[in-house]
Amino acid sequence: MVTGALGVNTLIVKTAPHGCAVVDPGADAASIIARISAEGLTPGHILLTHGHWDHLGALSELAQAWPEARIGIHQGDSSWLGPGALERHRAFFSSLGAASLVPSGAGELPGAAVLLVEGLSLCGWRVLETPGHSPGSVSFYLEGEGILLSGDTLFRGGYGRTDGPGGSDAVLAQSLRRLLALPPDTRVIPGHGEETTVGEERGFYAL
Repeated sequence: MVTGALGVNTLIVKTAPHGCAVVDPGADAASIIARISAEGLTPGHILLTHGHWDHLGALSELAQAWPEARIGIHQGDSSWLGPGALERHRAFFSSLGAASLVPSGAGELPGAAVLLVEGLSLCGWRVLETPGHSPGSVSFYLEGEGILLSGDTLFRGGYGRTDGPGGSDAVLAQSLRRLLALPPDTRVIPGHGEETTVGEERGFYAL
């Protein structure tokens, strides 16, 4: 599902006959909840590729709808959740001239139940630490099926900006090298925009 003003790719990943994980619930909580319910699924995890508001604006509502779902984020971005996080989001997007993306009526965000670390396996998906866009950016790799959820690290014909808090061009370049070393037919589903493959993206970079 494409959610929110910035067009985040929110993913509902089936993990069991009646179970799923929700990745990057950016916004439009009612639509996400309706879609999951219509499929007869129950989220076991709500996973974040990183902590920026446009990727988690619907998190609170999903956590209220399914309080047993375990919220996962990398330690490097964990300050974007929990007490006081909402003001940090407002300050961040204000610095980018986009304060309106964080609604004034938003409530406090829940904290994480799972810290995502390199190599952690969740329902067959392996966590890859891919910082640069943010310190705690991760990707999720389903090696057996050749699918990569790359968050805002790798886009079709581009990559995430690095001018936010903790962003780094040099660190992002290292993460891109890592992802572009995956098999060329790996299907890449980014945090924004159209799908691509590792092979298609290799030609864009001189890393």
